[in-house]
Amino acid sequence: MNKNYSYIRVVSKALCFGLVLGATALQVASAQVGGQVATKGLTPAANTIRSYTDASIARDSEFHQPLDLLNDFYPTIEVLVSHHDNVRRRSDIEESDLKFTVSPGLAYRTNIGRHDFYASYAGVFTFYDDLDQEESKSNAVNAHLGLDLAQDWDLRLFGGFGDGIEERGVSGSRAFNTLIIGADNGPDKFKYERYGADLAFGEKGRRLVGVLGIEKNDSRYINNFQGEANQFGGRDRESTSIHLDLSYQIGSKTAIFGRIQNTDIDYDRQINTLDNEQDDFLVGLRWKPTNRLSGAVAVGTSDRDYDLPGRQGYDDNTYYVNLNYAFSPFASLSVAASRILEEPGDSESDFYESELFGLGYDHAVSERVSFNAYAKWIDDDYNTQREDKFVDFGLGVDYAFRSWLTAGLFVGDIERDSSINELDYRDQYVGIRLRSDLRSLLRTKDEPDSESLYSYPRVYDR
Repeated sequence: MNKNYSYIRVVSKALCFGLVLGATALQVASAQVGGQVATKGLTPAANTIRSYTDASIARDSEFHQPLDLLNDFYPTIEVLVSHHDNVRRRSDIEESDLKFTVSPGLAYRTNIGRHDFYASYAGVFTFYDDLDQEESKSNAVNAHLGLDLAQDWDLRLFGGFGDGIEERGVSGSRAFNTLIIGADNGPDKFKYERYGADLAFGEKGRRLVGVLGIEKNDSRYINNFQGEANQFGGRDRESTSIHLDLSYQIGSKTAIFGRIQNTDIDYDRQINTLDNEQDDFLVGLRWKPTNRLSGAVAVGTSDRDYDLPGRQGYDDNTYYVNLNYAFSPFASLSVAASRILEEPGDSESDFYESELFGLGYDHAVSERVSFNAYAKWIDDDYNTQREDKFVDFGLGVDYAFRSWLTAGLFVGDIERDSSINELDYRDQYVGIRLRSDLRSLLRTKDEPDSESLYSYPRVYDR
């Protein structure tokens, strides 16, 4: 087939699909050029499906959407077109290809008296020029109901379900084409369900806030190529997590917080079970000492014991850092660091410890032009002596044609250096992106801010 025709064919397919979905959908966060370092470039451990479905202690992520929104629909869409030198992140050969990603979403927030309700849909649809077997789709639906029981008591009910893929070459991933039976016809696919409840005390103005919660998750792998290679069983699993959070407000800009969490993970295996119980403890500070600096710093421990006698467990320190420094109203620097324990995506490991350090810089050059850059270093240490080290960096420039439409250029470079040669790869890419916050197209200048119409006065402001 003529290469130019092939390019037009796939672009048309991606754009037409995106425009149809864009009329009704969008992920709220995708309209933002900025964002946390961990959400840029390579997906780190704490942002993978393994973390979300196992109720990770690092919960500062876009997965738990904020509720300080006006009552309205929030549709957005993002379209990416990029050329990759090694699109499947292989170690044996490099396959260059054009990749097309359409990310629609829709969120809705409303009040029912003093209660609030939030629901969202987010999709990611990926197409390729040549590698049709790699084409994939991901869908996620989440909902949250906040019940105002009394001035000091609230009950949050939440749940969600979805399907998706484990992207090639991300933190915790298996080597390409390491199968015993059959050919590798695409990335591993999964389905998941999650639901839970949080009972909160003092969130409407008390200095001392407490939250007691429970969360259940169910992960099922559909094609599970890694499971075919794993002679000891599959990765399907259920987890139940119970946590207690405490936060104490010191003044108007500083709070100390802590979390105790117990998670029980049950694998659907007949032999060589990976069933385990994990206890996490975290204590930290969330503060804004100056108008320029803000963020959170926390340290803790994770202790995991396996049900199978003789299987090695884990007991070590963890930490979490998320800082933002504003040089001016137009330029900011973000710093992220973490150490977290994760479930593996390969066929040999029981767990791995992932450490992340990242820097991000965002600069508004003018009212319409913005620049962003990031760099991340990730170190994944497995219980099988495997160790992966990632270097990931990228640059981007965006132009706001309208308040609801932004277009940009981006480049990136991802490299994994592993103790296992079959896991090494380097992928360099360049692309264009189009983001649209469709709600801004209809927004009026007279809208109030996002303060709740039913908010209570703060106790320490009386």
